[in-house]
Amino acid sequence: MSRVPLSCALAPVALLAACTAEPRASADDIARAKQVYTDCVEDQLGIEVESLDIRANGDITVEFGDGYTEEGAALALSICEPRIASVLEPGGGAVVLGPPPNLGRPGSDAEVEALLRERARLGFQGAVIAEFAGERRVSVGFGTLAPDSTRTPDMHTAFDCGSIMKDVTAAGIFLLEEDGRLSRGQSLAEFFDDVPSVWAEVSVDQVLSHSAGFGEYHDTEGDFEPMDRATALEKIFAQQPLFEPGTDSAYSNSGYTLLAVLIEVVTNDDYRTLARQRVFEPLGMTRSGFYGEPLWQDGNVAIGSGAESYLDNDPAHWPAPTWALIGNGGLVSTPEDLLKLAKAFDGGDLFQPATRDAIRESQAAASIAGKSLFGYAGGNDFGFNAVIAQVPADATYVVAASHVLAPINAEILGVELIQVLYGDVLELPEAD
Repeated sequence: MSRVPLSCALAPVALLAACTAEPRASADDIARAKQVYTDCVEDQLGIEVESLDIRANGDITVEFGDGYTEEGAALALSICEPRIASVLEPGGGAVVLGPPPNLGRPGSDAEVEALLRERARLGFQGAVIAEFAGERRVSVGFGTLAPDSTRTPDMHTAFDCGSIMKDVTAAGIFLLEEDGRLSRGQSLAEFFDDVPSVWAEVSVDQVLSHSAGFGEYHDTEGDFEPMDRATALEKIFAQQPLFEPGTDSAYSNSGYTLLAVLIEVVTNDDYRTLARQRVFEPLGMTRSGFYGEPLWQDGNVAIGSGAESYLDNDPAHWPAPTWALIGNGGLVSTPEDLLKLAKAFDGGDLFQPATRDAIRESQAAASIAGKSLFGYAGGNDFGFNAVIAQVPADATYVVAASHVLAPINAEILGVELIQVLYGDVLELPEAD
């Protein structure tokens, strides 16, 4: 295990404004900066943050653990540290993840355009859709599909969408419940033989809500580890619960792979076939599928540029997902298709009203302007990031996808854009 301390003295010019001798940031600012920095380093660079100290003057000291490389530390300096600068120094430059400049009133087209222009300057590459109160306000792409391309991403560009696949898996479970083929209250022992006793009474609903106690991963080599279904099931059930099921929550890719296995057990069919037949095709998501499928032969595919690379970082040519990833990732989709998926959770195109209500009741909602906001996001170490944010009461949707590791990615821009549209600050749901 390697560790490296960093400090403000090593910061790039872009961060020096936050490295002052005068303490300026509040305790809340510092706490938010720590979260922003840790999420960036751990989720996007794949490096463990063992300890982190950010002081009020912007001085930062961090110890890295598993995953540390000199290249990764350099990326943390150039990508993750700039994200905390404006958190600690509001008004000292381009505000990132802070209150919108139009706080208290909806944003104008000029203010939306100014945000997007500034984020492109800070390195955002990808595509964005925004519909506010049912009106299309944004439909634009930035950057190029690849370093050697002159083509700009658009609303039909295919991106790796990471964990948004989990929402397709969840949709499959709810549809099967709607069909009467399972109940979310049923235990795992009712579907699987020889379930270890520690998992036998865990409910399907607890797996859906990440409250079953499964670990984050069941692979040891990453997304492309060769793994068949039986091996995945064995590895998942061999885990020991992180807590007594139902008493806490922990994000789990393993749990969603287990749900994909459950879907196959219940339907006696292939998980990917069900995803296509029950979700993609009914919604007209014609450019959505899985790694390596022949759906994107027109070349309108974003090539990832991130902390890691695999083959040519082209999801259209990556091998089909194995059971290291099935159910929890491996989705390739477009902004327009993701918008169709988002609207399906609000309308009647996929679910019966009772099912739609049950889905909403199962989700933790953020809020903005006093209204419930639901979000879905995903990303990986290869530069890809995608987000859906929706406010059902207003028919408001923001969808963003990015493919280049930069100080601004799709999730950050999505939050900022919806804040500008409403002129309000997003409030996250309280932890249980």
